[in-house]
Amino acid sequence: SNATDPPEEDWFRLRVVIDGDGLIADFTGSDPQGPHVMNCTYGVTASAVYNAVLQLVDNDIPHNDGVYRPITVIAPPGTVVNVVEPGASVAGNTETHPRLWAIVLGALAQAVPERVAAATGGSSSNFLFGGTHPDTGQYYVHYHLEGVGWGGRADADGNSNQVVPNGNCPNTPVEIFETRYPFVQTAYRLRRDSGGPGKHHGGLSTERIMEVRTDDITVSAVFNAMVKKPWGLFGAGGGATSELTVKRAGTDQFLTFRDAFGTRSNSRFANIKLTHGDQVMIRTPGGGGYGLPWERDVELVRQDVEEDFVSVEAAESEYGVVMLESGGEFTVDRRATAARRAEMMAAAGAEESG
Repeated sequence: SNATDPPEEDWFRLRVVIDGDGLIADFTGSDPQGPHVMNCTYGVTASAVYNAVLQLVDNDIPHNDGVYRPITVIAPPGTVVNVVEPGASVAGNTETHPRLWAIVLGALAQAVPERVAAATGGSSSNFLFGGTHPDTGQYYVHYHLEGVGWGGRADADGNSNQVVPNGNCPNTPVEIFETRYPFVQTAYRLRRDSGGPGKHHGGLSTERIMEVRTDDITVSAVFNAMVKKPWGLFGAGGGATSELTVKRAGTDQFLTFRDAFGTRSNSRFANIKLTHGDQVMIRTPGGGGYGLPWERDVELVRQDVEEDFVSVEAAESEYGVVMLESGGEFTVDRRATAARRAEMMAAAGAEESG
């Protein structure tokens, strides 16, 4: 229970059974509810299952009582997927719902691989702050959310900087942010290499840097996906994990909130005081990839490098594509690429046989 404790982990366990014209999602075996805010109610768990299943069926099916009737959700009370009093569940909707949504898709990938996607970033990256505005003297408070990378799928890359599949968690435009709150956005961009490598790579996540422009502001946060990467499917890599760091005024290094303030967790804390000149950096998680990375079309990898979605180093190490650069233009070294990809395929084969 101190700042040196390792991260806490809870396991969601799911068994999906297709029985005739019905589907059973059984979360029996999931961990007991924990002394934290990531537990969720039965309603959240059920809605995550419905959300995932309805992503995979005909979009013309009306969402009425009949469409839910064939779906049975089993979530034992007292577990992380069906919290009971006095357990907390304030982050169950923004954080746990998208993770449950993803594991339903992961289970169904065994049955309908052509319809599913790899894991999304799976965190709304909740960043809350408030105080007295220096220009008006009025109280203000804001609940800020961020976009994530979505998972790659059978026929396309994942979407970049899109809200979690809950659907009601958009972020705040920079122009509104800066006119209403004493933060200046010094950077807001897609994160290079944040999408999980794959034949279809995961969507990119974002990096946002904000500088405090007032003498006192109180911040809190609830993040997820800081330890485990959002997973890829069918040999693909996972997306980048999330990060939340702070650079105190007069210093030159971003630190975790645990290192800077001694919080118990880097991802969940409350009532931390920041002051003028402090900077906060939010990096959201990327989406998992789909399919073997060395099967990605080399021209698509070249375009990814040109767009700064993928670094030259990752193009070679993750996709087996060796790039040549001249005057800001990128071309593919075809011979070196063929050799590198042959090495990667041989190594993967040896790992499977071993």
